[in-house]
Amino acid sequence: MSRMTLASQLAAAVVMLASGPVFATPDDLATIECECGAKLKLPPGGCACLAENAGKLTDQQHAFIAAVVTKDKTTQNSIMQTMTVAELTEAGMFMTTAPAKCAGG
Repeated sequence: MSRMTLASQLAAAVVMLASGPVFATPDDLATIECECGAKLKLPPGGCACLAENAGKLTDQQHAFIAAVVTKDKTTQNSIMQTMTVAELTEAGMFMTTAPAKCAGG
């Protein structure tokens, strides 16, 4: 391994560690859409609407909302420790308003 490659990998690791833990996964929006029917009692069109609107939020907010709709309290609490008050407020407002807006399917 070249020194430049090693240096680049170390720099990337430092940036990741400095920004704190990352909980988001590419599947969070899919989880929101799949689980919302069972957990939030929305029709398929409403769940698609919810996932589409959630796409406007940050990755951490996606992860938090996915944990909320799957009722994963441990993950919710872990993610909450990494989010700002503004991010938590925005995610909370999303979960308060978006399901009603999307309920028509």
